[in-house]
Amino acid sequence: MIQSNDLYSELKGYRNRRNKIQLDQARWDEQMPELVNAYMDFCNRRRSGQLFQAEVRERHVVSVWTTTGKCFNPRQGHLTQIPVFVTDTYTNASYIRSGYLPFNPLLNQTLVSLDTLELYHNLFMRCPRLGIQPFIRALCDLQGIRSKNNLSVQYSSAYDLYIRLVEAVRSKVLDALNRTTPHWRMLNNCPCCQYEVVGEPELPIRMLIAIDGNNSLKRFQRRESPLGDGQELGVEKERPDDRVGGGDYFLQEEQVNLWDESQWFKWPGWTPKEKSPKVPCEDRWSNMNEAKTKRSFGHFDVNGVFAGFCRHSFTIVFLDMVRSGEHSKYMLAFLYHFMTACLGYDIACGMVDKIARSPLSETAGNERLQMLIGLLHGYAHNCLCQLSFLLLYINGAGIEDLKVCERYFSHSNALAPVTRYMSKFRRRQAISNYVYHRDNLETYHNLSRFLYSNYKQVLTIIGRSKDTARVLKAVGLLDPNNAIRWLDEERKYLESRQKIPEEDALKSTYYLSLVKLAECQDGLARARRTFRLELGLAGVSEVGQDGDGLFLTERQMANAQEMEAKLLLDVQSFEERLELRRDQRWVNGSEEWKQAAELVSTAKYRKALDRLEGLIVARIFELSKMNLAGTGYKMRQHIGDAMKKRSKAILSALDNYNEAAAALKPPRKLLGWDDVLNYTYLSEFDFLRDTQTDILQKPWAKPAVREAMSELFKLMRAGEELDRLHVEIKRLVTNMKEEEEYIRRLVRKVRRHNEALSFQIWLHGNERRRFNGIHRRRLRDIQRLKGFSQSDAHYFQPGVGIRRQTVDGEEDGADLGLNGGDDSDSDESDGDDEDVDDRAEAVLAIANDTVE
Repeated sequence: MIQSNDLYSELKGYRNRRNKIQLDQARWDEQMPELVNAYMDFCNRRRSGQLFQAEVRERHVVSVWTTTGKCFNPRQGHLTQIPVFVTDTYTNASYIRSGYLPFNPLLNQTLVSLDTLELYHNLFMRCPRLGIQPFIRALCDLQGIRSKNNLSVQYSSAYDLYIRLVEAVRSKVLDALNRTTPHWRMLNNCPCCQYEVVGEPELPIRMLIAIDGNNSLKRFQRRESPLGDGQELGVEKERPDDRVGGGDYFLQEEQVNLWDESQWFKWPGWTPKEKSPKVPCEDRWSNMNEAKTKRSFGHFDVNGVFAGFCRHSFTIVFLDMVRSGEHSKYMLAFLYHFMTACLGYDIACGMVDKIARSPLSETAGNERLQMLIGLLHGYAHNCLCQLSFLLLYINGAGIEDLKVCERYFSHSNALAPVTRYMSKFRRRQAISNYVYHRDNLETYHNLSRFLYSNYKQVLTIIGRSKDTARVLKAVGLLDPNNAIRWLDEERKYLESRQKIPEEDALKSTYYLSLVKLAECQDGLARARRTFRLELGLAGVSEVGQDGDGLFLTERQMANAQEMEAKLLLDVQSFEERLELRRDQRWVNGSEEWKQAAELVSTAKYRKALDRLEGLIVARIFELSKMNLAGTGYKMRQHIGDAMKKRSKAILSALDNYNEAAAALKPPRKLLGWDDVLNYTYLSEFDFLRDTQTDILQKPWAKPAVREAMSELFKLMRAGEELDRLHVEIKRLVTNMKEEEEYIRRLVRKVRRHNEALSFQIWLHGNERRRFNGIHRRRLRDIQRLKGFSQSDAHYFQPGVGIRRQTVDGEEDGADLGLNGGDDSDSDESDGDDEDVDDRAEAVLAIANDTVE
């Protein structure tokens, strides 16, 4: 056995604080294979209660409880006899086999119990705000002693070793399960989205993914004091650490940087393409403009994370936003590694052109990639953008809102206070462990609750189908297919209105110049008359004695003459561009003058409308922030004061809007205070922006028809959601049955030659298996819901998975009987492939039966 003292003597004098981490890691790497086996042996012996004989050594142990239930002293530990096995190469392996972890790979006079580390690990996963330091201080408080900083440092080293042991054991388990292929977790994490079943119907959208950035999980970079006047950051003083944390949950920085637009030329076969015109929503979303998000923030090395989740909240991958904001390269890197879905993104409209110009354009077309906008942010985009990307209008989207990221980040933000000052490795380590725990314990636990909630919501919407049919008939929408055609008509019209014609803009500017010129000439004529009158009254002999008033009038007249000359030059310039002769100059009352005046009134009206819309949007966001959990008292007071001022501004903007609306011919609709507060969906403002009377007569521009169309599309999406839920439920029950049997068979096989590894495989399977009983109970509750059709009961029976899991090269179905029984369980029910037209005809049939 290699003694720790020998190792300590070997390295003593060659280690300093700068290279301590690297030297410790090199020594741990030598010991790790034996330490992992010792850890698995300890877990197996603890389960079975087996005893063993070995020589003992006395060591101080830090633990929560003694064998008698009393607390240990966390500073000095409890003097305990530790068994040491002569067969172990390293003393540390004997410590771990006995249930204790060392603080470092060399000399260890004090150990920490594995029970204490496991306790902290589980507490941290459930409450990420609990860092190592408060946990150690709590142990000190139990003993009534003063804590020291070195205790946290030592415990942190032991916790790093514990996490490394857990991850190494997990790697062995995955290898035994044959799940070590690249990106296996990414492609198989969610049973409802990714575990396909033989004979299932094909969905219009294979998988719904939500992606977004979050700036809470920053990382503070350690630097020297600021240089010079304090405007520049000092040099980096991070300790060297070659470890890369995060596992397969993180894409590395090098993989992300390849998708920066400046690096696209490195991809073979890519040819530059011309950039499309400005995106209409670019002014509404600052993260569409990378110039606004490119800078780093102070001492932060990482400004947040960019992540993707399936609609059930299972994690796909994380990307660190290094010294930048939410750039397009993060989404492109995500797509390169996972492009098999429809993606919901807050600024999806701005990324379509970026994807089309990137090296991913061909792959995106082959994979039928479709960009979507979640419902929460979707209504903040303009109407044209909603028609193209809003989930309500997308065939196959169901009732999903794709706001998974916001819900997920609301929980993961608790990590921020702990990870902000960690090293790169420990930050990623903490995040990846939290994500693993959340995926396998929290998200999987809530999976059937998600299915139950959506199924219940769908049945409620379908239960209102008769009321929807009455509304459709009341507004004259007798053929629901007209709603789809009206959307296309509305989209084409809005596309045609994207840009103001250059000729109209020129005419408006020419008209305004003529108006200014006429006003200037009127003022000049008045100044001349006044000057003559005052000059005649004063007399020539008296001008020198009392000429202050005459001098002021003369100066005003000179200024007016100078302004007249400038405006004449502008008018003549516009006349040349409009190809007008001097005798064709527009005059007040002419037809051209009236048309130009109408264009200017329309522009003034739209400007007033934009001002009103902006204030309403700000008010909506302030209301949501004021009621958000975690908003402090001072922040609430600040928001409250701002809202009082905002209300006065809205009233003023409302008066300006009504004044501009009344000046139009014919006058536009006047708005009251209640009207603007009810415009939650910002698409209503887009219709107020159109001033053509013929458009107002279109069916799709009438508020009642638009409301009816929304109800119709909700009913269509509910039918699609029901189809998707049936597929996901079938996948879940099949996955539960096949996974349980696969784990049992593999445990029996591995137990013959490695009992410790078989126990770890059983523990790995039990992480999710413990919730399967809850899933089966909730799925039975779905079948008891009001409105549930018994013809859909076969979706709640297990089928046969396409990715069959085998042991010893045998098909699971041969022993499990998955191929036997009633074959109707895996058949599709009549009407599963019902398309939009069929569902629209069904709605029309209900209308005819119930309203006539």
